[in-house]
Amino acid sequence: MSELITLSKKNPEFESYLLGTFSKTQRALPQQTLNVNSAAETVTFKVMSLNEIPKPSLWMAIAQIYKVRSFLLIFLPLLLIMTKNVDDHTMQDPVTTIIATVGGLLAFIAVNLRNDYMDHMKGVDRVLERSGSRAIQSGWVTAAQVKSLSTVFLVLAILCAIPLIFAFPELAGIIGASLGIGLWAQFKKQNSFKYRIGGELALFVMLGPLLTVGFQMSMGVPADIESFWLGCVWGWLILFMVHLRNFMNIFPSSQAGFTNTVNWLGFDKARRLIAAWWVLFVIFNLAYHLLYAGFYWGLYLTVVLVFASVGFIHKLKNISSPVGSDMKAVFRSGFYLFLLAIGMWVFECLWYLLR
Repeated sequence: MSELITLSKKNPEFESYLLGTFSKTQRALPQQTLNVNSAAETVTFKVMSLNEIPKPSLWMAIAQIYKVRSFLLIFLPLLLIMTKNVDDHTMQDPVTTIIATVGGLLAFIAVNLRNDYMDHMKGVDRVLERSGSRAIQSGWVTAAQVKSLSTVFLVLAILCAIPLIFAFPELAGIIGASLGIGLWAQFKKQNSFKYRIGGELALFVMLGPLLTVGFQMSMGVPADIESFWLGCVWGWLILFMVHLRNFMNIFPSSQAGFTNTVNWLGFDKARRLIAAWWVLFVIFNLAYHLLYAGFYWGLYLTVVLVFASVGFIHKLKNISSPVGSDMKAVFRSGFYLFLLAIGMWVFECLWYLLR
């Protein structure tokens, strides 16, 4: 039999209900959060027994908890770097390449899990309905379990890094920098990069140049300007999606007091930021191809992206309110552009690998 219970942040049981450690036979599902991220925060929980909670299939639960769809964010830059080195005949060590791939994926999972845990505890995922995996809020897994899983995957990722450092000592700096940024971002309870103006650049560095340069070095290939530039282009595209998602949530995020670059700029300036960000991505991608990947591929990709961008820019220009269906239409249009850019990159990689 389910029941509703409202707890304030000052209540000694408040954190145990958020963590899910208050009971071994029940789960507390957050239904409403007021005064989030403040000393006066209160949360209304729906307390249910474990057998009352609707649960998906095992594979669906795994896909949701670990955000399997987001693995693309780690695999695509690895595919780009691998294609570059296979085509240049510079790839030297397939064993360390496999270890680096597994280690990168484990680290990515650890960060994703820790992010879900922090956003649940801080209130982001309790206020923004489309934020996070929703696994904690649905009662499939507790916040405490997600935190423990994050630690396990982080330890496994570090274990993968050890043989890579022995094989290529110059990788120590890259791995150390990535670990330092990740620990600061995910283990600091207050004011991590997600809640700072301009803090999204930490994500740009980790999933951009640090990832691509580090992966190339793990192949036994010295770092070069091309791998760095490729990482910057990819990181720039990632931040486009981050800004776009923050723009879609600008109204509830502002009400809840969550700070990011988009909220700080406000609705009108944020529209211009996102439009300019996408235009610059198209320019940077063209510049990369003209310098390193060939004139025709650069021209072809740019023409397709420019034509596909017209509708998105038009929607951004004409949207007049941060609430309503127009915001969803803008997000969908921008997301389709993101997928188009990724799809064309994959097609380009296959062409280089199979020719």
